[in-house]
Amino acid sequence: MSSAITVPTISIDRDPAVVGREFDETLRTVGFFQIVDHGIDSAVADAAWSIARAFFDLPLEDKLAVERAPGGLYGYFPMRSESLAASRGDVTPGDLKESFNMGPGIRHDHAPVDATEAAIFTANLWPAALPELQTAWSAYYAAMSGLADRLMGMFALGLDLPADFFARFIDRSPSALRAINYPEQTQAPEPGQLRAGAHTDYGTLTILRQEAGRAGLEVHDAATDAWLPIPPAEGALVINIGDLMARWTNDRWTSTLHRVVNPDAAAGSTATASQRRQSMPFFHNANYSALVEALPTCVPAGERPRYEPVMAGPHLAGKTTRSVAAS
Repeated sequence: MSSAITVPTISIDRDPAVVGREFDETLRTVGFFQIVDHGIDSAVADAAWSIARAFFDLPLEDKLAVERAPGGLYGYFPMRSESLAASRGDVTPGDLKESFNMGPGIRHDHAPVDATEAAIFTANLWPAALPELQTAWSAYYAAMSGLADRLMGMFALGLDLPADFFARFIDRSPSALRAINYPEQTQAPEPGQLRAGAHTDYGTLTILRQEAGRAGLEVHDAATDAWLPIPPAEGALVINIGDLMARWTNDRWTSTLHRVVNPDAAAGSTATASQRRQSMPFFHNANYSALVEALPTCVPAGERPRYEPVMAGPHLAGKTTRSVAAS
């Protein structure tokens, strides 16, 4: 009988090569782990978290003032405007969440190659009702970008590559920061409706802050077909890889299916059915024009790569479009 997967907690304030090997060992079986000793300034992180909560508490008309434009990526996404399961072709009701997103903004040192990339490097939308949000979020976005660069360096070492191997592929990363509010549930969800439907992430890696005492995030164990919770841990950040990194590593690493369940369904939860929850994921991605092909250390001798090379940006854009269009 196959044993259940485990989601370890790893200190990254150690020799990067040692940490990289631990990452490799973990990501061969499950695409998730938690990190501690990451060095993120708690004042910067808490300011971004608190102002996100304040945003979601604004009157709906103030939030709708920065609603994303049709086809846009940034700004406010109202309740049920996404169905993440649709990125995998599953048809479900809209997810029971609302969110606010920011991207890299306009970069004057980079000319987008097409209209899709131009839409990624566009101006962010900031709420006039909460002007301090821009400053707090810009600082946290910078902190997350720096942490992602560190993690990618450790990833490279874990894959028997030079620490700076990925640097040229991520120096114009179109990463996105998102805050998600899962409001209190005062009525039963529709059949098949979750706070976030089962999905894999799309890019290189995700850095997630969960809310203490608010369960709900679960990962799928393919070996046992079970869903396992990732309980929030004080000071820890959840890390998972996305489809692009799994493809880059020729499936040596696993992009694991995950979801956010409703409060009364969370494994081991003692919460009432109306419990509110907040999270903040940072979605890191490779440069739009980066050509992602199987890494040489991930293709066994005599074998062919499992996937054809793919440009990172269109790969990401296609999945994002499906998750929104289906809602």
